[in-house]
Amino acid sequence: MLFLYNLSSVWMACIVVGVTLAFALIGYAIFRFCAPLHLDAEQRSMTISMVTVVTTINSLLIAFAAIGVWDAFNDADRIVTAEAACASELARDLATFGAPAADATGRILRLYLERVVHIEWPMMQQHAQFDPQTEQQFDAMFDAANRIEPTNPRQVVLLHEVLSRVNEMEKYRQQRILILDVAMPATLWGVILVVSGLSFGLLYVLPATRFHISLLSVWAVTLGLSIFFVLAVDRPFAGEVSVSSAPFQQTIAELIASGTWSPELPH
Repeated sequence: MLFLYNLSSVWMACIVVGVTLAFALIGYAIFRFCAPLHLDAEQRSMTISMVTVVTTINSLLIAFAAIGVWDAFNDADRIVTAEAACASELARDLATFGAPAADATGRILRLYLERVVHIEWPMMQQHAQFDPQTEQQFDAMFDAANRIEPTNPRQVVLLHEVLSRVNEMEKYRQQRILILDVAMPATLWGVILVVSGLSFGLLYVLPATRFHISLLSVWAVTLGLSIFFVLAVDRPFAGEVSVSSAPFQQTIAELIASGTWSPELPH
């Protein structure tokens, strides 16, 4: 299903809704052709009552799924914001450290953030994968930070802050990478699809009047839009509707504007 995330949200919505609507109408036509049932007034009333029950259950399942994936999406956004804030604090600490090893670590940190924004983020959105070379850049920054040697009590205190920031960044990065593979369980998808099929099946027994076809179409479009929303935010870093790299971009811009970093990329 990852190919859907490489489409714009409009096209993704059109495909999901179109498939749901086509499935509903084609299934209705086949069912009415193969089993043209004729219900009396009592049976029709019972059918409508069952449709109400099943569609309500299905709506609750989709609402439960939507809340779950939206919470995961917000958690991912918070992790990215925390990682970017931690990088900003680390860069400022390194800039005020006053040692060549700290300056070298700051340059590697700058290159790492640039790779995250321009190389790793597109890979996350298009393929739900992290960039191994960006990971190596982070490891290089981690190693450089651990090679800093303080020469006075002030630097000893500051080095403690630097290493704490580096470890925090490691934690947030690993959380971000782990979330790449997080998706709604297949079991829940299966239950939603089965209950959706049952809701269509109950509507299929109604005669092929314009009203009933319109009712079926409205339910199919509503269901399709709901499934589109769940699918669109199911993977927080994939697709057009995804967590943005804006916190990293803002961090880079703020550090350049404050004079902590120069506008030119380090070599």
